[in-house]
Amino acid sequence: MDSAWFQHCPGVFLATNPEGAIGGFNPEAERVLGAERVRGGSLFEAMHPDHKANVASAWARMAEGEDFGAACQIRDAAGAYRSFSLSARRAPGGAEIYVTIVPTPRISAGRLVVPPAEDLASLPPTAPERVLRAILDHLDISAYLIDQNCMYVMQDGKGCRTGGFEPGQLVGTSVVDLYGPEQEGVLSIKRALAGEPVRVATEAHDILWESIFLPMQDENGEIPVMLGVTLAKNDVAKALAELRVKMELIERQEEVIRNLETPVIQVWEKVITLPMMGVVDSQRVARVMDDLLATVVRTSARFAILDLTGVDMVDTMTASHIFSLLRAIRLLGAEGIVTGIRPTVAQTMVTLGLDLSSLTTCANLREGLRLCIRRMAEEKRGLATPTQ
Repeated sequence: MDSAWFQHCPGVFLATNPEGAIGGFNPEAERVLGAERVRGGSLFEAMHPDHKANVASAWARMAEGEDFGAACQIRDAAGAYRSFSLSARRAPGGAEIYVTIVPTPRISAGRLVVPPAEDLASLPPTAPERVLRAILDHLDISAYLIDQNCMYVMQDGKGCRTGGFEPGQLVGTSVVDLYGPEQEGVLSIKRALAGEPVRVATEAHDILWESIFLPMQDENGEIPVMLGVTLAKNDVAKALAELRVKMELIERQEEVIRNLETPVIQVWEKVITLPMMGVVDSQRVARVMDDLLATVVRTSARFAILDLTGVDMVDTMTASHIFSLLRAIRLLGAEGIVTGIRPTVAQTMVTLGLDLSSLTTCANLREGLRLCIRRMAEEKRGLATPTQ
């Protein structure tokens, strides 16, 4: 008990009798637990009342040769309850019990709290306490416990602030009152309280949250609380919002491009024209048909000129669509005229084997417009001539 190692070791060590009365301690134990507790005090007297029964039960089993291990809260030198992990073993052939005490995270004021800074700094970087605190303080993660009444009993982590709350602020608050009984996350929490591990992604406070809900069983197999760990995915939500904005912009740009590539122009009273350029495929002709027929009806057009001067080639399916478009124009009471047909396009149309006798064509757009004006003038003169 008086060795140099025992006196200078940074760990907390005690020697007690089977009833827990402290008979020996090292300087670190006196510093952490206080002189009045280690000098003639009892380990069980310093223990939190809620933990005494469970610790005493495990302590008694050392008489049967079992090693002791437990987690509980003990008053420290300042008189505040702190969480510790206890390990103990009975001395071989004697009644003395050697106890090792290690500070652990504790639940206090609704937060998961590690030991004070000086104790935490003394631990190695790989210590679970330091790792846990670093995760909660630097990542957008929140950890919380919710009981069977759907009330928060613990809440900690940087992710709490991301959601608009301080760590511990929601303790005593009902998650049902906060988010509503039918919210997906609330329903998942109830499933976890019923014993089912759940993983879910929800959106709240304009943030995407990915959560894992785990039922926490006690020694009797009951589930008094469930553990929730939630990661706030701000970057994902922001990226999705930016993607939606970009997609909407692309759709608007595509609409502008469609209108520019197939503009329907009214060049004269009751005469509209559709100049086409580039490669004409079936999809483009389908869009042309919708726009052109709608314009024929809206303007009460008498002639619709389809100008193919800028079209180098069309496939057989597209040529068939063009003939269908001209027939549709005729059904609406207008006459379709095709201008500017190039030799390659003419050859494709001929290979279809369709009846071209009803197809009105002109060499170019100017000739087509002149034909329309001449026919409308003839119709007016015909109407003006009195019948005999």
